Amino acid sequence: ADSASIAAVTQLLCSSGSSSKQKQFFFVGCHREGIIDSAHPVRELVCNAELLGVSFTSLKLDSMGEETLNAMVSETLCVLPRLT
Repeated sequence: ADSASIAAVTQLLCSSGSSSKQKQFFFVGCHREGIIDSAHPVRELVCNAELLGVSFTSLKLDSMGEETLNAMVSETLCVLPRLT
């Protein structure tokens, strides 16, 4: 993740929480264990989300294949796997 990507996602988070109506934002990120330190841009994203009062869930999953990940995202978004 670069700073422009982090800024774009932060802007989306700001927009999704800017009204009294409940909005939802689905974001999937992944990384290899042990590479996210305090200086990593993803840390900035998590801090920004917390500062904005955005509630989020972080899941730690073991490695999974492309088909498994596609099935998980498809089910979450309620779309056919071929569309994700």
